[in-house]
Amino acid sequence: MRLQIKKEYRLISALCANILIIILEVIALILSLIEHGLENFLFYTQDSNYLAMAASAFFCVYAMKELRGKSEMPKWVHSLRYISVSCLMVTFFVVVFVLMPMAGENSLFLLYGGSMLYQHTLCPLLASLSFFVFEVENKLQKNEVIKALIPTLIYALITIILNICKVIEGPYIFLMVYSQPWYMSVIWCIVILGIAGALAFAVRSLHNLIYKRKI
Repeated sequence: MRLQIKKEYRLISALCANILIIILEVIALILSLIEHGLENFLFYTQDSNYLAMAASAFFCVYAMKELRGKSEMPKWVHSLRYISVSCLMVTFFVVVFVLMPMAGENSLFLLYGGSMLYQHTLCPLLASLSFFVFEVENKLQKNEVIKALIPTLIYALITIILNICKVIEGPYIFLMVYSQPWYMSVIWCIVILGIAGALAFAVRSLHNLIYKRKI
């Protein structure tokens, strides 16, 4: 009985956190549309955040069903939350360790300016907090790391092809294939995918460690 109450408390906390994520993501979406229009969908940051918003929406639907005793949280929802958190960690890591050093003196603006406050800082941190603290009811399998790489791989392939065809330019410096030697584009892709893989592995490892300590 005590364990059940604790599980219900975590589920309610996770539900509140994910509702807040959705609200913040909607605000960010509006700000991004005002600032960039439909071109905001070209950015990995925005796409990873909209994936996170969708994952949180699915989580909220099934969390409310579970609280009413109608069904348990499907494993695919937990998997989608893991994938979205991993992608948000890529966003946060690249902003802090790649884009901010490139930005120079105005680097901190990337953490709080306009929609970036939500998409670079608040939503990645809140999503991670909820996932690691409240959403630890299932163990993540090894193949989940591969799944977490799929969105980043798809984004890289599409944007690079569009850059090669000169449909778009960028939107990130390391995607501009005609502004740098071809091998630099290859190196950057390997680096970013390597970062994505390492972060996905780290998220899975930390989540499973917390899961083992809770059971």
